[in-house]
Order: sequence, then C-alpha cells, then structure tokens
Amino acid sequence: MRFRHATLAVALLTVLGVAGCGDDPDDRALGAFTDGAPGGPSASADPGAAQVESTSQARPVGSPDVLTAAGIGPYAIGSPQGELKKAGLFGKVTTKAPCATTKGLGKYNTPALAFTGGKLERLTVTSTKVATPTGAKVGTSYAALKGMYPNGKQLDDWVGASAWYTLDGGNALLFRIKDDKVASIDAGAGQTVRFFYTDKQGC
Repeated sequence: MRFRHATLAVALLTVLGVAGCGDDPDDRALGAFTDGAPGGPSASADPGAAQVESTSQARPVGSPDVLTAAGIGPYAIGSPQGELKKAGLFGKVTTKAPCATTKGLGKYNTPALAFTGGKLERLTVTSTKVATPTGAKVGTSYAALKGMYPNGKQLDDWVGASAWYTLDGGNALLFRIKDDKVASIDAGAGQTVRFFYTDKQGC
C-alpha cells in the first residue's frame, strides 16, 4: 500500500511538472523573440529603418557653386521637371518638342536647364562663380583644363568650334572653348551632352 501511494505521488508530481513547463509565462514571453516574429532577430532593431529606406531616393541639395556631371545644387540630372517646378526652382518654360528649356534660380548661379520627357537632361552654366571639383571654371585656360581632365577628349561642332568632353559614369561635362579659355560648361547625360554640341541634336 505504501509503495502504491509513493508511485501515485511521483506520477502526480511528474504531470504537474510537465504542465508547468508547457505553460510557463516566461516561455510565452520568449516565444515573442523567435525569428520572423515582431521584435525578433529578423526584425529591424531600428524603428526608423523602414522610413530611412523609403526616403533613400531623395536627392540631396548640393552646393550652388560646385558643378559635377550629375548637376548643380538641387538641379540633379534626371530630376523630374514637375518636382523642380513644385519646389519653385525655375520660372517660365519655353517648349519646342521634344525639349522644354528654362533658367534656374540666381542663388544657384542661374543654370540654363533642358528637359526631355519630363526629366532634366542637360544644364549649362556661364557664371565664373561656379567650379567643378577639380577647380575648372569659366575662364580656365584650355591647357590647364586638359591637365585637370587628362582622360577627356576634344570635340568639334558643325562650325569647327572646340570643346573638351569628359565622362563620369553615364553623365558628362563638356567645356566649350573660346579664345583658348572655357566659355561655358554643360553637364548632363553623356550622349545628350555630346550630340547636342556636335550635331545640335536633342536637348
């Protein structure tokens, strides 16, 4: 009899122990941190990460005095015309298919803007206040310019004028030369910049 009571007691303790382990509040809490669950290792530890990712395509506003092949200030090559207009970054537009041309703001040294298909394709600066990252600007001698962009090449237009053309990825800078000095600088999509200068094609 005493043996039977001991056996029942052991069995009862075993059942209670299993039930307690399977229904432990701590176990339920730990289950919230398994992979794939909200707040788990597969979830971002930074609550703002999704927001950063969604705005990663926003274009930063650059310096109004530094021109690269990608543009100047807020006038980034490829920017939608509608977005620049909404931001009040240009005035009256002249349209002659397939091009729309206008001028940028004076605070960005009034670049001439050319749009195609609703996007900024090319811009031109003539201000002596604007320089490229290498220091090239309107007024720089042709010889000095070639030293700044040794991988560039000379292009001639349909009337025999010369320019120095240099690629930067898919975009380009084109320095128009007059009296052996830089007279203006174009920036934009490589093929657009080249053929507009050599053949007056495109925008």
